[in-house]
Amino acid sequence: MTFIVLDETRRNADLRDRILGILDTVAPHVAETTGLPLPAEVRYRLLTPKAWREEHRKNYDRVLARDITDLELTPAEIDGTRAELKVAGIFPILVWPLMLANTHRAADGQRETIIAPKTWRHAGLLANEPALYQVVAHELVHHLQAEARRGVIWKTFFPDKRGMGDIPRSSFTFVLEGHADWTDRQVTTRLFGTPADHRQAPKSWRYRLHNGLPGIRHLGPSREAYEQGAVLIAHAVDAHGTHGVNRIWKDVSLLPTTEEIADPGVWARRLSV
Repeated sequence: MTFIVLDETRRNADLRDRILGILDTVAPHVAETTGLPLPAEVRYRLLTPKAWREEHRKNYDRVLARDITDLELTPAEIDGTRAELKVAGIFPILVWPLMLANTHRAADGQRETIIAPKTWRHAGLLANEPALYQVVAHELVHHLQAEARRGVIWKTFFPDKRGMGDIPRSSFTFVLEGHADWTDRQVTTRLFGTPADHRQAPKSWRYRLHNGLPGIRHLGPSREAYEQGAVLIAHAVDAHGTHGVNRIWKDVSLLPTTEEIADPGVWARRLSV
């Protein structure tokens, strides 16, 4: 198991070292809590806000490029998606002070977490040690999830063409973020006695300004995705243990329906079949 933290800002060597230390601490707890193996290598990158926004944009371009390679798309479908991505290009500009981290597949095919340290300052994380552990652990969970579903594509602009048309898009978000949220609560409770909550850290005026923009919260995962998603996972783990939950990474048919998201007990019962 190798952790790599790259300070591409060249101004955050101390934070780089803090993250490395946190990863060493939380990794065994994350693996034990989730029942998922750690990848051979985990990479975090510290970026300027401009570089973070560019990487965020490139990630969506890579998703489309993979869809074009894998699927039989019409020119109209490709052009339409490119037009949507162009419009969506304003998204990183609006949300970068709010996005604590993003984990995706990089240009070299490796999974990585990108972080803008300025975002962490605006979000109040640098003065809140439990919140730092929470966010680092949360993103590490996404690495384990990706490793568990290796070879199974969840992120696509054409779910119908990948046989996922019947699955609500919210299902993916609720499971991915809910599972990571449930895990980071378990891990920080072990380490600090109570679950950490980065939302309680004092926010800068810029964070509050962006967070107050009309409709801004519709541009990313909702708070409900984290909180109700965590309830969803907790019910399933209580009923079947982590082994039962971890079947979902290779079988998208097990993802919850809209009705099951609202009633986690129903989903837990279906996982027992």
